[in-house]
Amino acid sequence: MGYFLVMEEQTFKAQHQLQLPDGSWEELHEHEWLLRVYVRTQTLDNENLVVDFLDLQAYFKDVLEPFHGQNINKLPPYCDGVNPSAEYIAYMFYKALAPRIDDERVTLCKVELREAPTSWGIYSVD
Repeated sequence: MGYFLVMEEQTFKAQHQLQLPDGSWEELHEHEWLLRVYVRTQTLDNENLVVDFLDLQAYFKDVLEPFHGQNINKLPPYCDGVNPSAEYIAYMFYKALAPRIDDERVTLCKVELREAPTSWGIYSVD
């Protein structure tokens, strides 16, 4: 059976540095991150929408606000030694957004986070 899918995206600038396998750290560097979220449903609502884009934008604002212009390594849980890779940050955005979006009709099914034009971290659920 098919489903309807919408995507909303937002950008933010933030810095990070990764710990390398040898224990050393990359230099602190900034990205203009691009966060995309995908929400799906099998049935549209009374207005023939999956979800209102304005609602998604409001959820983004709440979740992304702490990241704007910040060093991600200084934010929880990364300040506790969690390596801030694009794929792990995508997972954490999923965990923050899913409770706000998911209900009996719609599901947050994928979060994509681009740190560079050819580099993406993705978290997806079935």
